[in-house]
Amino acid sequence: MVVGLKDWEIVIAGGDAREIVLALELEKKGAKIYLAGFEKYVIPSRPNISTGLPGRADAVICPLAGINANGEIYAPFSDGKLTIESIRLPISAGTIFLCGAIPDELRNDLNGAGVSVVKTGNLDELCIYNAIPTAEGAIGIALRESPITIYGSKALVLGFGRCAAPLSRALLGLGAEVTVAARRREVLAQAYSLGFRTLELPRLAGYLSKFNFIFNTVPALVLDEELLRKVKRDVLIVDIASAPGGTDFNAADKLGIKSILAPGLPGKTAPVTSGKILAQVYPHLLTLHRKEA
Repeated sequence: MVVGLKDWEIVIAGGDAREIVLALELEKKGAKIYLAGFEKYVIPSRPNISTGLPGRADAVICPLAGINANGEIYAPFSDGKLTIESIRLPISAGTIFLCGAIPDELRNDLNGAGVSVVKTGNLDELCIYNAIPTAEGAIGIALRESPITIYGSKALVLGFGRCAAPLSRALLGLGAEVTVAARRREVLAQAYSLGFRTLELPRLAGYLSKFNFIFNTVPALVLDEELLRKVKRDVLIVDIASAPGGTDFNAADKLGIKSILAPGLPGKTAPVTSGKILAQVYPHLLTLHRKEA
């Protein structure tokens, strides 16, 4: 069902190319869009897309990368730092505030002012959709950075959550022998039922030397220096967990192991697809929270 946003005034504050796609898609649904933090980006010429801030907004959308502890919004196209204070003007009681991540103190402050805050970073629907471009992006890095093909290689995927499952399937489809490592036995059983080899995480040390590629999706330190000493020296590690990842990158550098931290892949490798995913999910969230208010 197409959700209309006729006469909505929406501020998109910060973000990257996917937020531009989101702006275009929301404008098609009838919204008036105001962009903040895009001074270095050539804004598409559309009648209902402009820069600056309105006096009041129905909704403010911040990027999935969110707002850090200093109140700074992720805004790679901004001339300077984009902060929550710099976009305060249109935020008032009744405004819906979407943000991937937000400090608890700021969230409580906004809620106390009657603002409806929705954290989008861990929304199941969004994560499941984004798992597809994430998997493709991780494989793209592997293809670019390794001198060998994925076909015929041995690949290890650490974790088997929303991103790891489609990544594992894609690797298998490209002809790799794929092993999934996880802690929970029921997760390993699920991976086994889908055709993957499995390995309990506590047993990693005895098997790490087998793999040509290691993909980490676990947002906690898994590959510490002790374990890194056991991998092939020509292995490629692609870590797609949220920063700081699950790899000791300093130890990897010291050992001469190529390791790449690659969070936020959807926005980097497939911004159009990722922006359209946001545009598919966000209108429902906006209308839902307006009704609840």
